[in-house]
Amino acid sequence: MRKFLTSLKARLAPIRSMPLLLAASMAASTAWGAWATHKLLALEHRGIVTVRLSGMMGDFVGAEARAGHTPEETRARIEAYLRAVQASVDAMGRDGRTVLVSEAVVAGAAPDMTEAVRADVARRMGSSPNAHP
Repeated sequence: MRKFLTSLKARLAPIRSMPLLLAASMAASTAWGAWATHKLLALEHRGIVTVRLSGMMGDFVGAEARAGHTPEETRARIEAYLRAVQASVDAMGRDGRTVLVSEAVVAGAAPDMTEAVRADVARRMGSSPNAHP
């Protein structure tokens, strides 16, 4: 084994460290370039959408006020609704969309996903989409 190591050292002695560092640098640069390209291409597929949250909340709170529940039941249902809205918007974000509140959008032609969020929230709350306007 010792003879093998000595022989290996003798064969590798002419190789200077600069070419090895250059090769390692080139390999690292190539890997970084591939990773950066992948990330940039993934951004191309992201979409920007809007959701009319104030309208949704106003509709839900109005329907709850007319439902005649106790204040505790109403508070619990509103909290559950807020959690469902948050979960629905978070899910859209994980699907590759950037979600903007439509009331805060000044200009642009982003698709409105309010009805999709409304239907998803209704599903999460265990009711039909038309149960709460």
